[in-house]
Amino acid sequence: MAVGEIYIKLVVGFPDDRKVRALARFGSPDAGLARDLYVQMCLHCKGNLTDGFVSAEQVGLLVYPLDPEHGNQLAKQLASVGLIKELSKDEAQGWLVLAYIKRNGTKEDVERLSEVRAKAGRVGGTKSRKRPVQRPPKATGKQVGNQVAGTLPNNAVSDSVSDETEVRDIQEPMVPAGEGPELTVNQRSKKLTDAYAAAVPMCKWPAVNGVVQSAIKSGHFTDDAIHDALLRLAAENRSITIDSLRTELVGAAPNGRSPQKGRTQGPPVPPREEWMHNRA
Repeated sequence: MAVGEIYIKLVVGFPDDRKVRALARFGSPDAGLARDLYVQMCLHCKGNLTDGFVSAEQVGLLVYPLDPEHGNQLAKQLASVGLIKELSKDEAQGWLVLAYIKRNGTKEDVERLSEVRAKAGRVGGTKSRKRPVQRPPKATGKQVGNQVAGTLPNNAVSDSVSDETEVRDIQEPMVPAGEGPELTVNQRSKKLTDAYAAAVPMCKWPAVNGVVQSAIKSGHFTDDAIHDALLRLAAENRSITIDSLRTELVGAAPNGRSPQKGRTQGPPVPPREEWMHNRA
């Protein structure tokens, strides 16, 4: 994706949509011209952040070199099959692209994502601060006995990013010394997943949380590195899977990123299969 380029979301089955196919009743070439006008209207809405509104005057420009009257006729054909509807906005007559916001979001959504990308860029350019290693105090025999007796409760977490999320129980070890307060894996992953969900409100939280827990339990990445990687994936509108997060953390993707990004000092990062086994 080139810097500065803007894209719209259009389902690949668009030509076969029943409303689009209904344009056939207007015959050739109007059916094809109306379909092209619909795409042009979507592009105009995204480029100008109009929340799906296209003025009647703009329709005349979008159909050039056809005359404006022909463009108005094509818009009425689109309205007759339910793809757009006539609307008056700020005393200007025009048309509302009905499915635009559902697939491409509002102006507010776009501006929020832009802020997330800017934040991710700032975070990505800042090196993670290294914390001094703190050795835990030596436990007494009585303390060890109490820790063994007070076993941690099991907590169900996601092990898959599919809709049918597989769930299994794990026991949550405490964070390593030097990572801050004594937090469980669930508490750490919840904090990271909530940060991602703030950037991508419609994400599948349990699935993302399961992937984050895999990264934490691998023992190769700091929470800061995982946080930064999640924000970069959100900014680039990429899905969260074990492979995508691992690639973003290790930096081994063929996208020009330097290797070993976000890693702490330690043994080489294990392959995906071993990473997943570390969750058990």
